[in-house]
Amino acid sequence: MKFKKFVVFLVFFVSLFFSGAAFAKIGIISTQQANFLIKTQNNVIVIDTRSKQNYLHGHLPKAINLTENEILASQENELGLMPYNNQLERIFSAYGLKRNATYIVYSGENYDNSARFIAQAAWIISALYWSGIKDIYYMDGGFEKWKSEGLPVLIGNYSLPKSHFTIEYNPGNILAQKSFLLWVINNENTIQVVDSRSRKEYLEGHIKGAKWLYAGDFLEKINNYWVIKPKNTIENLFLKEDIDINKPIISYCQSGHLSSVFWFIANAIFDKQSVWSFCGTFKNLQKQNKVPINIGPIC
Repeated sequence: MKFKKFVVFLVFFVSLFFSGAAFAKIGIISTQQANFLIKTQNNVIVIDTRSKQNYLHGHLPKAINLTENEILASQENELGLMPYNNQLERIFSAYGLKRNATYIVYSGENYDNSARFIAQAAWIISALYWSGIKDIYYMDGGFEKWKSEGLPVLIGNYSLPKSHFTIEYNPGNILAQKSFLLWVINNENTIQVVDSRSRKEYLEGHIKGAKWLYAGDFLEKINNYWVIKPKNTIENLFLKEDIDINKPIISYCQSGHLSSVFWFIANAIFDKQSVWSFCGTFKNLQKQNKVPINIGPIC
């Protein structure tokens, strides 16, 4: 037991060490706050994560179009994983991204699916954070909320001059590699494991001992867009599912996108640095017979 506690402490310490004092500011801002930043700050880069078609029909001023499908890598026959650094550097350089800029990221699709609505942006935010960017904000409500408030909308494409983006380090407090997750599974009661997929997927099979909290449950629908629920409501979600946000957590899903939502909420709302998104897929863990699987509710 003492050894387990020591390892958990060591993992947490190492994540803090590699992240250092350069923790990114992961925040949530309103449409009005986003508008103010765009108007008053020169070093702001706006990222629209919707499809190219929807983007071209209207987007925020100065917004470039970078979708989750462009930040994908196939590693060890697993789809939907974070690309290697050299691939991220090429992508971000082509889009003109800079490490010292302030970023506003928004979504605005999947109006019938709250998890997908926010996952589009959360995945991009996690890629920016993983690449060492320090100031990243999610615009709550997305494009439809912006448009409904009569804020300026531009039509057509907008691009930035190409840059030379380099990654100096990857923070240790975001992605949990397979070896880390397997260690946690084999050493029960050290770090909480949370399944962020739908309830149906969870009941059909999940990692033994994993708790459940659907990524889409962090949002509520107002008019025709999704907004993040109040902090106290989200706290109650954690309590209901017996998840302690004050203790280390690894979240997983099918591709890392929904689990990146869990990571984002933990950072942006609760400022928790000991929450990781699993860099892998549940499907492949299951296929490789790497983990014990339970069917039905947690037991």
